[in-house]
Amino acid sequence: MKKKYLFLGMMAVGMLFAVGCSKEKTCRCSVLHSSKVRVIKIKGGNCEDIKLLRYHTDQGDLKIDSLLCTDYEFAIDSIYDD
Repeated sequence: MKKKYLFLGMMAVGMLFAVGCSKEKTCRCSVLHSSKVRVIKIKGGNCEDIKLLRYHTDQGDLKIDSLLCTDYEFAIDSIYDD
C-alpha cells in the first residue's frame, strides 16, 4: 500500500515538472545592427534558439531580421504592455 502511494506521489511530482516546463515564455529580442527590439511569445523551447525573424511588410516584401534573444527582462519591459 505504501508503494502505491509513493508511486502516485512520484507521478504527481513528475506531472508538475512537465506542466511547469511547457509554460509560455516571453522572449525579448534585439535586432542586430539596429535599435529595434522584438517581443516574441513562444510555447516551448529556449529564447536563445531564436536567431531569425522572417516577416512580410505591408507592401508584400519579405524581410529577415537577425536576432539576439533572451528571456531576461530588460528596458523594453518598462514600455511594453501585454
